[in-house]
Amino acid sequence: MSSVALARADRVLAQGTVERAATSETLLALVDAVLVEAGAAPAELDAVCVLRGPGSFTGLRIGLATALGLQQALGLRAAAMPTLRVLAEAAAADRVVAAVDALRGEWFVQAFRRRTALEPEGPPELLRPEGLRVPEGAVLVGFDVGRLAAAAGLDAVRVVVPEALAPVAARLAARWPEWDPALLCAPLYLRPAPATAPGLRRAVDPT
Repeated sequence: MSSVALARADRVLAQGTVERAATSETLLALVDAVLVEAGAAPAELDAVCVLRGPGSFTGLRIGLATALGLQQALGLRAAAMPTLRVLAEAAAADRVVAAVDALRGEWFVQAFRRRTALEPEGPPELLRPEGLRVPEGAVLVGFDVGRLAAAAGLDAVRVVVPEALAPVAARLAARWPEWDPALLCAPLYLRPAPATAPGLRRAVDPT
C-alpha cells in the first residue's frame, strides 16, 4: 500500500492511500487528491518527506523519484526517512521491534527503545523468522507481522499493524533532524539487487 499525507506542524490535514502505486503518475495523482482535499496548492508546500527503505526496489525508486521531482520543481526542503524508524514510531510504544517483509522467507528487522525519543538499539538486520528476538515488553510492528510472529513461535508478542505510514511520517517531520535532499538519491535496500544474466529479465517486486 502507498500513502500520502499533508500536515501543518504535527497535525495531519489530509491523507489518502492506494493499494499499489505502480507508476509515478499514480502516486502523483494521489498527491494531487490529498492537496485538493486539504484545499492547498503545490506552491504552498514547505517540505516533502519520503520513506527511503528498506522495501521493494520498485516501490522505493518510485517514491524517491517522485519526491525528488517535487523537491526540484518546487524548491522544497526534503527528508528521506528510514522505513523501520517510521514503523517504530507508528507503534506508539517505548520498546519496539520494527519489521519489513524482505521476501524469500526473510525480514528486515530493527529494534528501538524510547529514551527522550525512539532510538535504534542496533543496525537493521536481515533475518529469517527463526532468528527473530523480541525483548520482553516490546511491540512487534509492521505490515503482516502477525505472520512473522507466528512463524517465529512468538504467539504472546503484542503485534501492531499500522494503517498507513504517510501520516506517521508527516507528524514525525515536525521534529525530524536530518533535512538533506541528497538522501533522495540514497535508498536503503539492505540487500543487493538480483543479478541479471544475459538474455534474462530481472525479477522485481511490483509492490
